[in-house]
Amino acid sequence: MNNKSNSPETRIRGAGAFIFDLDGTLYDTHGFARRLVLAQPWEGFLMLAERRIRKDMIGGDYLSVGAYYGEFFSRMAHFTGKSIENLRNWYFDRYIPLMCGVLKKYYRSRPGTAELFQCLTQGSFPFAVYSDYPQTAERLSCLGLDTASGAKIYGPEHFGAQKPAVRPFLLIAQDLGLPPERILVIGDRDDTDGAGAAAAGMAYIGIKNRKRQGFSSGLNWETFITLFRSNLNFQTTANSELN
Repeated sequence: MNNKSNSPETRIRGAGAFIFDLDGTLYDTHGFARRLVLAQPWEGFLMLAERRIRKDMIGGDYLSVGAYYGEFFSRMAHFTGKSIENLRNWYFDRYIPLMCGVLKKYYRSRPGTAELFQCLTQGSFPFAVYSDYPQTAERLSCLGLDTASGAKIYGPEHFGAQKPAVRPFLLIAQDLGLPPERILVIGDRDDTDGAGAAAAGMAYIGIKNRKRQGFSSGLNWETFITLFRSNLNFQTTANSELN
């Protein structure tokens, strides 16, 4: 049954603020893991360990940044046999900068993303970018996106949790200044972005990603951004009439 009351257009029009996932949503992550390993193949085992531990911690809420990273590096140490201190140094001093370098060399934001952010800013729509990886602002910059665009920017270093834990979504809603039911989450994973949105009482639109086929039942980016622009214009006009 085609339920127009819950169509993507209706969800966009009903939202007063927006939360965007980063990886896989604002850029196509196809080939990213392979490029990371090829850039530093001698650290492939540590990269594998990082991804495995992060997967095991999906949905965990440790209530503080210290507790979150304590658990994260403790699990990595158990898996790799390396010390927590060495792993922490590797992660923040080598791995995250490597991610930024690969992003800057090989990737750009999806077409129209910068213009979309500009439109939101000019229309006074609050919006955020929320990633499960740290240094979200730096990674946005590597993709060619202006981090002074007006977006509020979040990562695990702000919450001590991973999606789909509900607390970060609710805290972001507070920062955006609107109740959860007025917020639309845009992401490429139904099991993290979508589940977190649902738990928080927010609307959600999934974005299809070549790397993660099957994780989202949503729209391809080109379709989404066309719908978003046209329906955001409708909402902006409605807002201007109300003001």
